[in-house]
Amino acid sequence: MSLKQTLIFVAFLSVLLSCNNKKTPVDFTQLEDEEKADLAERYHQMSNYFLQPSELYRAYKDSALLVQPENVDYRQRLSYSYKKVGEHIKAMEVLNTAVSIDTANGKADALEYRAWTLLYYYRDYEGVVRDVDLIEKITGNAYNACWGEPCGFHKGQALYKLGDFDAAIANFERVNTEEEKLGFDSRDNYMIFFYIGRCYAEMQAYDTAIIYYNKALASVEQFPEAYYQLGLIYKSRNEPTIAKTNFELAKKHIGYGMNEAYVERLDEVFLHQIERELLEN
Repeated sequence: MSLKQTLIFVAFLSVLLSCNNKKTPVDFTQLEDEEKADLAERYHQMSNYFLQPSELYRAYKDSALLVQPENVDYRQRLSYSYKKVGEHIKAMEVLNTAVSIDTANGKADALEYRAWTLLYYYRDYEGVVRDVDLIEKITGNAYNACWGEPCGFHKGQALYKLGDFDAAIANFERVNTEEEKLGFDSRDNYMIFFYIGRCYAEMQAYDTAIIYYNKALASVEQFPEAYYQLGLIYKSRNEPTIAKTNFELAKKHIGYGMNEAYVERLDEVFLHQIERELLEN
């Protein structure tokens, strides 16, 4: 058996025996870059035989990172596992390291995931604004995607939650403008119209808020959050009949709301909230 084969065999055994035993680390420096990449990929693929929240999944990911510590993809995936078992401090430590490696190489992929995470998981709104601004600086683009949604949409929501409503509105409108440049139909952006409506409602510009909630409904008729917010406006205006109609529509379409499997969106409405308003109305 050659020295290189021995190193690979010992590295494999070190994972199988125990991750927790303190042993002399294997010296991977004697492997060629291609061999390191191949070994790390083997560990990475082995991890996928186990559920992502499991210790074995993390053990194999750790082994992959011992061989390729600069691999951002492996490190980011490892952070998912810690997050799924509720170890959020460790999850963010791992993700922050991935972001540091990525940004040092002029890339923003891990940063885009972190912006999404900070908004929907940790409600770190200042962090979202910081990350989206840095993404635009790194990419040189005014429009970027953060985990399937426009990064600017995330920044707009963060500004809205920070109470900077004018800046939030300007940011949402900028997203629409950039999407139109790309050939998208901004009339489909019901979520953006909804949050512009939320900003105007918070500023008590209710007539304008109503316009934007209705623009959202023109795109997606089955949008309970928009009906619910309209109901609240008409309730505040002492127009109980119109308020009740909107609350009933919100209840009717509750199954089509902003609910997602992994996160609770900002301003997501729940059935108990709607029923309370109907009882009080």
